[in-house]
Order: sequence, then structure tokens, then C-alpha cells
Amino acid sequence: MSGLNIVIVGHVDHGKSTLIGRLLYDTGSVPEEKLKEIENTCAMLGHKMEFSYVADALEEERKKEMTIETTQTFFKSSKRDYTIIDAPGHKEFLKNMVTGASQAEASILIVDVTRGAEEQTMRHAYILKLLGIDRVILAVNKMDLINYDKEKYTRVARQCEKYLRAIGITLQHMIPVSAYNGDNIVKPSQRMNWYKGPTILEALDSLDVIRMEYDFRLPVQDHYTINGDRVYVGNILSGCISRRSEVTVYPGGENAVVKEILTFEGRLEKACRPKAIGLILSGFSPKRGDIIARGGRPTVAKNVRSTILCLIGEVRENESYLFRCTTQEVKCKVRRIEDKVDVETLERLPSTGVLKQAEIGTVYIEFEHPVVLEKVIVLPELGRFVLLKNGIIVAGGIYYG
Repeated sequence: MSGLNIVIVGHVDHGKSTLIGRLLYDTGSVPEEKLKEIENTCAMLGHKMEFSYVADALEEERKKEMTIETTQTFFKSSKRDYTIIDAPGHKEFLKNMVTGASQAEASILIVDVTRGAEEQTMRHAYILKLLGIDRVILAVNKMDLINYDKEKYTRVARQCEKYLRAIGITLQHMIPVSAYNGDNIVKPSQRMNWYKGPTILEALDSLDVIRMEYDFRLPVQDHYTINGDRVYVGNILSGCISRRSEVTVYPGGENAVVKEILTFEGRLEKACRPKAIGLILSGFSPKRGDIIARGGRPTVAKNVRSTILCLIGEVRENESYLFRCTTQEVKCKVRRIEDKVDVETLERLPSTGVLKQAEIGTVYIEFEHPVVLEKVIVLPELGRFVLLKNGIIVAGGIYYG
């Protein structure tokens, strides 16, 4: 049974955690002891049953009534296993939202039908596009608050569809739901006979699991000496490798041959993604941060043009940062901020030389030493990076090539 990672995104208070709680509850995925804990918590707080507490497991989240950390929950349908990522909606927790979304293969974008698409809705949608997540299901939530009115739903759904189309995302499905009452989550709604499409669960099951095959790439995590041999360890990002294969080590482009493939289970003739392995090579000795590759040629760059999202504080022109991508860590400077994007109007605004928190812009980055990248649509792990300042992640970036 294949698995699928789904991220739930949207403006704060539009119902992400309630939707997840309903999915888990209605598929029988909540353990009995967890249900009792939630019921006791709701009683103490003077609430009715709150399905959002299934996902909002932290006491602090329950008191503040907003998701502050990315949480992962798991359930099964008759078709596949799911990992559902609940990403924070509040602007202050943007970094956590990006962290969650970066692990996903598809998304549910949730919108409160009484409020429509708000700034954070559009920002989250834009971030999905930046991360290369273009399989999106729109859940128009809280239909119970408008007495399940078709016209109001259609107006909000079309507003969202228009924006998503403008940023290059074609919706897989648009679904009117009441997460609180369970309408169109797992079971079809009896209150919306005018809607003939799938439930949320059926829409998820309709998505194909896409696993792109790509050339072999392994970032070197570390090296050890075992019985006199230097062993270079890491996780395979893509592709497969066999004993006696010729490989190239980037960014330098040096050649080597795989003598042995080691794992905790023993020696292998061949290993494939996502296995953690150790390689014994002849011909060249890599270091941490190097990328061992076979087939094709990655981008090796001393400077790049990229889209970045400021997560904390500010990103300024001519400021120094630490670039981190997989195991690569290289000092760099943001030489120029070309523009920034108004996520509501999608207008390209002239640069002021600074990107503030939650702003998205196009920048030119210059590296102290060459770095190795792949287009994000080809190999996301080598197409996404972060910039650090004084040990703190201040921005996330995407390389499009």
C-alpha cells in the first residue's frame, strides 16, 4: 500500500485542525484513550467536543486555540496510508508552516466560507507554488454557518480558483465542507444534495502517488575509518548506485569508483533511494557537504538568482548569511534584492533593498565557494535551501534554474 504526505494549510481559524480531527475521527483512527483525553479536556474548558484537539496536542495550543507547531498524524483509507501535516496558519509561525509544507506531496487549502480568501490564505497558496506543490484540493469550510448555501459557496470557491490559477496552480477538486459537523469529509453530506463531487477522503484517494525517478545523488554527511577504509556516509536523495559504478563528486567534478556499499544490514551490491549507506571509494576522497553523483550533471554555481521567503527579521542587500542545503554549508552574501511580490495582487514591487518577515522576493546570492543545486521541480531536496544569520534560519529559498 503506497503512502502520501499531505499538508493542510490556510489562514488561522479557518478550521485546519478541525478538518484533520474529523478525518481521523471518522476513519476510526483516534485511539480510545486519546478520545477520552479530548473529552476530559473539553469538559474542563467548558466546550463541546472539539475535533481540533485531536491535532492540537499541545496544551499551549489548546489554550491559545491556534496551531503553533507542525504536527503529523497518520491514518489509512482503503487505498493507502496517509501522513497529514497540520501547518500553522498564523503569520508568527510562518517558519513552521514552510517546514511542514516542504515535506508534502500534495495539499488541502482550507478557506472559511464566511470570510473568503484572506491574506494568509494567499500567502500559503503562494508558498505551495514556491515549494513545487501543485496538487491542491480546496476545502471551503464552515458551510453550516451559511446554512449550506450553494451560491455563497460558489462565490468563494471561484474567488480562490481564480487566484490559484493566476499563480499557476490548477485545483484538483473544490469541495464544500463542514469540518465540525463532518459534511463531505469522509461521508457525503445529506445537507448539500446540490454537490455531486467527491468527499475530502475520496479526493485524497483520487490523487496518484508520484515518485519521480532521477539520477543518483548522495550528499556526504560524514566519513569514518573502518578497518583502514574511509567510509563516506549519507542518505540517498534519488536514484540507485551499484558496486563498481563510476561516480562524480561535486562541486569539484572529481571522479571515483564505488568499491563497496555498506549498510547496518551488511554489504550490498546495489542501493536505492531513500536508503542510508556508506560508500568506500577509490580515486577521490570527498568531504562533508560534497554531492556524490552518477548520471546527468547538477548545477554548480558561485552565484544564483533565486526566490526567497523571509521567515524571521529581515534580509538585506550585501548582508552575509550562511547558506544551507542538505549537508552543504557555505558562507554567502545577498548581493541584490531585485523585487518583492505582493501576494494579494501578485504585483512585482520595486526593491527597497530589504525583505521583511513574510515578504517574498527575487534575490541574487553570491557564494564564498561553489554550491551544488538541482531545479526544485527535478529534485526538491537540492532545490530548496535556507539562509541563516547568527545560527538562526531567517529565510527559505527555491532554485528554479
